[in-house]
Amino acid sequence: MTCLQPWRPDWLALQKEGFHAEPRLATDRNFSGGLLLLGKHRGRNEAWFAQLLARVQPGGWIVVSGDKKLGIDSFRKWAGNIAEISDRMSKNHAVVFWLRRPDDLDEAFIADLKPLAADIEGGFRTEPGMFSHGAIDKGSALLARHMEKIVFGNVADLGAGWGYLAAQCLKYADWIKNIDLYEADYEALEAARGNLERLGASIPISFNWFDVTSEKIAGIYDTVIMNPPFHEGRVTDVSLGQSFIAAAASRLKPGGRLLMVANRQLPYELTLKGLFKTVTLLEEAEGFKIFDAKK
Repeated sequence: MTCLQPWRPDWLALQKEGFHAEPRLATDRNFSGGLLLLGKHRGRNEAWFAQLLARVQPGGWIVVSGDKKLGIDSFRKWAGNIAEISDRMSKNHAVVFWLRRPDDLDEAFIADLKPLAADIEGGFRTEPGMFSHGAIDKGSALLARHMEKIVFGNVADLGAGWGYLAAQCLKYADWIKNIDLYEADYEALEAARGNLERLGASIPISFNWFDVTSEKIAGIYDTVIMNPPFHEGRVTDVSLGQSFIAAAASRLKPGGRLLMVANRQLPYELTLKGLFKTVTLLEEAEGFKIFDAKK
């Protein structure tokens, strides 16, 4: 069995339990059947279902399961317009349904099922399921306004997403040696790779599929930039941002700078002051706070 899992923390958990997991399937892989566990992003669920139709042999079983809160009933109706649903079961606030992969689906039809990527002004391409899909995050845009006087040397972008902050760093390439991106979502990281390649970067850039909250970063940096996550599923989890702050502090040189943005209500000040020599609130606007913390 092969598990497709682009989210690094879950991929690590699968590997630990002995499963064979991959962040992206090779183009020539085909299977006799498939199981889709729905996530919270409808567009990505549709893309994965299309991938099952492309990979599962005609006549093979495809099973789809998910929580009712994730919209599995509407997803079942959508899938039923593509292939006949054989049966369904409902229990414990979840639904499972199954179908056979039709014989008469051609590649063009399947390709059209996948939601289109969203192009953003500035040459960026994003896909459903990524953070800030289809639009530049307001907090990241605020942070970028403060880069000019802070970003220098060896730079790390923690939770880099599809590469917006790293791309803004390129404006100051004359005093940047290199940029290392760290991102847990493999698909977002690959989008960042494509976005930055299209911009034609003049400095070395590395792309690291990485869980900042559980894996130790090897590099040492002059600057860390970040817009850390603060949700675990639907629940606000301040410890995620705190883990990012601790990771940044552990890899910055003495005198190094952390430039970060956070939602106004998130209480990161004590964590920052406990790990950095000085902490400055640069701006508070549009529901966000911008911090400059010096090691």
